[in-house]
Order: sequence, then C-alpha cells, then structure tokens
Amino acid sequence: MLLIIGAGLIVGLFASKKLITKEKKNKEISTKTIVSIKKAINDFKNSTIIYVSKLTKTIDDIPYVVFKRIHSITGTIFIGGFVIAHFINNTLAYNPKKLNKLSKSIHKNPLFPLIEIVGIYIPLTTHIIIGLILLRKGKIDTRIKSETNYRYIMQRLSAYIILKTLIFHLVTIRFNEYIPDFIRKPLNIPSKRDLTFQKVNVWFKPPLSLIGHITYRFFIISISYHLSNGLWTAAITWGLAKTYEKQVKLRRLSNWIFAALVLWGEKIISLYTKEYKEREEED
Repeated sequence: MLLIIGAGLIVGLFASKKLITKEKKNKEISTKTIVSIKKAINDFKNSTIIYVSKLTKTIDDIPYVVFKRIHSITGTIFIGGFVIAHFINNTLAYNPKKLNKLSKSIHKNPLFPLIEIVGIYIPLTTHIIIGLILLRKGKIDTRIKSETNYRYIMQRLSAYIILKTLIFHLVTIRFNEYIPDFIRKPLNIPSKRDLTFQKVNVWFKPPLSLIGHITYRFFIISISYHLSNGLWTAAITWGLAKTYEKQVKLRRLSNWIFAALVLWGEKIISLYTKEYKEREEED
C-alpha cells in the first residue's frame, strides 16, 4: 500500500512539473503573441499617420481654385441637374398612379444602376469630399459682418443639413426594402421600391407626419439655398461675374431661384400629403 502511494506521489510530482513547464511555455507564447499584435497595431498606426500626412501635404499643394472648379462642376451640372430632374419627377405626385408607373419603368431599365452610380453617387461623393477639403482650407469667421460672409456661412450650414437629411431620404425612400420588418410593418412603410408615392406619403401621415414635415422642409430649404447660391459662386469661380455689378445681378437672380425652388418644393410636399389608397393602383 505504501509503495502504491509512493509511486502515485512520484508520478504526480513529475506530472505537475510538466504541467508547470507547459503553462510557462504557453504564457511565453501568449506574451509573444500580445507583443507582436501590439507591434503590428503600432506599425499600422504609424504608417497611417505617415500616409495621411503625405496625403494632406499633397492636398495642400493643390491650388484652391482647382478644388473650387471641380466642386462647382459636380454641384451645378450633376447634382443641380439631378435636383431639377427630381423635382420634375416628384411633381407627378398629383397623379400617384402615373408617378409609380414612371418609377417602375426607371427601375426596370438595365442601365439604371450604372447611370445612378456614374451620374449621381460618384459626383455626389466627389462634391462632399472636396467640400470637406474646402472647409479645411477656408475657415468660417462669424466676426465679418457682410452679406457675402453670411452667404458663405449659410452655404456650409446648408451642406451639413443636406447631408443628414439626404441619408434619411436614401434609407427610408431609396433603400426602404432593406428596412427590417419589425420597424417597417408597425409604421406601414411599403416594402416595394416602385411604390414611390406611398413611400413618401407615409411620412406625411400619423404617426410619422411630424418627422416628415420637419425633415423634408429642412431638406427643401437647404438644398434650394445651396444650389441657388452655388450657381452664384460657380459664376464667380469660372470668371463669369468679374465685376461687382454682375455679381450683384447674379446674386439677385440666385435669390429668385432660391424662392422658386422653395415654392416648388412646398407644392411637391402638398401633393404628397393627400390621401391615396393602394387599390387605386389596380384601377
């Protein structure tokens, strides 16, 4: 019996030594792994800082006017053209059936995804990125008391509002079919992409009417100002309004365009607030 106990103790002693040795090795391996991970993170961080620093220097070396001209082209021709086309398209809301039919035919076009990416998303992304670069180069100074400076500040503020409301619009209208059912069904948000009128109309009926009216009025006022004032600044950027007299005339024209777009947008909102039953689609 004593021999058995002694043998067991000896075996246990050797086993415990092996376990301790193995545990030490595992700790060494885990320590080395942690050190290597930390080193990789630091290397990535340092290389990112160097890359961003070089990119920032490259951007700073590009003349301000180059950014302004690219910014004005993407804003006036591509985005401005799309806004006007979008307003015209949404004016069809006076006849929901016709609007939905047009929307369905557009989405069925095999070239539509390519047109959307090349004609809208790429220019829009470019416009936003350059806008952020211009914000970095040109700081807002509220101490300057002049109409031009106030317009400059409003242009930047309207850009922020447009960006936020545009994301809301894309998520709830353009990509509404991807909204989870537990959110979409209680709020009666249509699941079909082609039901354009119903997708917008739901944001002007309880319980979403308050959100819809506030969001879309901010959206329309901001985009109307941003586009109309952008036409004025683009004319100056491209040398179409070199004299003060021409700038004043274009500024007045810009104000009239702003008023016209706001009124047009208000009319579109009023069209989307009317009652419409889905069964009318089958009439």
